[in-house]
Amino acid sequence: MTGGTAAPGILLGYQLPEALLGGPTAELVTAAERAEAAGVHLLLLGDRPAAPPDAAGPPAAILTASVLAVRTRRIGLVVGAAPAYHEPYNLARMVASLDHISAGRAGWLVVTGPDPAADANHRREGADPEVGRQARAAEFVPLLRDLWDTWEDGGFVHEKETGRFIDPARVHVLDHVGPALQVRGPLNLIRPPQGHPVVLAPAAEPLVAAEADVLTVGSPDGARAARAAAGSRPLLGTVTPFVAPSEEAARDLHARAGAPASDQEHAVLVGDPGAVAQRLVDWVERGAVDGFTVRFPSPDAMAAFTGLVLPHLRGAGRFRGAYRAATLRGNLGLARPANRLVERLALAADRGRS
Repeated sequence: MTGGTAAPGILLGYQLPEALLGGPTAELVTAAERAEAAGVHLLLLGDRPAAPPDAAGPPAAILTASVLAVRTRRIGLVVGAAPAYHEPYNLARMVASLDHISAGRAGWLVVTGPDPAADANHRREGADPEVGRQARAAEFVPLLRDLWDTWEDGGFVHEKETGRFIDPARVHVLDHVGPALQVRGPLNLIRPPQGHPVVLAPAAEPLVAAEADVLTVGSPDGARAARAAAGSRPLLGTVTPFVAPSEEAARDLHARAGAPASDQEHAVLVGDPGAVAQRLVDWVERGAVDGFTVRFPSPDAMAAFTGLVLPHLRGAGRFRGAYRAATLRGNLGLARPANRLVERLALAADRGRS
């Protein structure tokens, strides 16, 4: 792959439709199990802390992901969360908890875009989420990584014979004091199984993209700058498919959905399974992206993509359709990160001795 990821084939993430997230849990679990059986790399669960017009929103994504964590075994679970509406300590705890519950399959999509309705739900004296949004996000992401590192691997020794359960030399106070955030630490959880849960961020947000493991972009047709920003990291384009056994049936589906057009946010694909699969392959072969976040207009569209398009990709040898690792990092070709806090402490000790 042009992006340099070691993961073979096209990377695929499914953005679960709100109708599925807000529907019966049994149907959501069944859809997740089918995506896992097909070898999809990750499920993306959006989360917006504001009521949509004339409707109720789905349950909190972190709770839904926790349910899916105990009903699946291999597929990654990525939750969206905006630094503007969370305190870093609590979000670090929640995402780390999901990583523990899922045995290393958690991820966090950093959400940075403006949202006036959500802003209106999070104002308090001295704090307006609309003000300093980017600066907070830029400080927030590395801070979460540091909090995950406040426990070294092996810090929880659990020696029943001696009654010694923690090695205090491997648990660190952070004492972070930054322009927007202050956090003492340590986190009240041991280091996550992946070291750091996988961090995804928009390539168009350079202040947070620099700290991300995976970058996202809208339409793959406009991904040249994102490709350059991603470097060796995986880059996922965004597509919305309307697929049916025949092109005519696919066009009918597209028309009944209001005939949405491609734009900077996503590419709309309309066609039979072979044609849609080939469009995906073409983008990856050109090096535009390494894979895709697939947005589905409905639960039926998700089932159609899984049942009709994925067999074409597998048949062409462009989609593995099976998991090669136990963790989301492993399945995306990402290494387990070293403990950054320990590295900084060691460097400071070296300087003190010199």
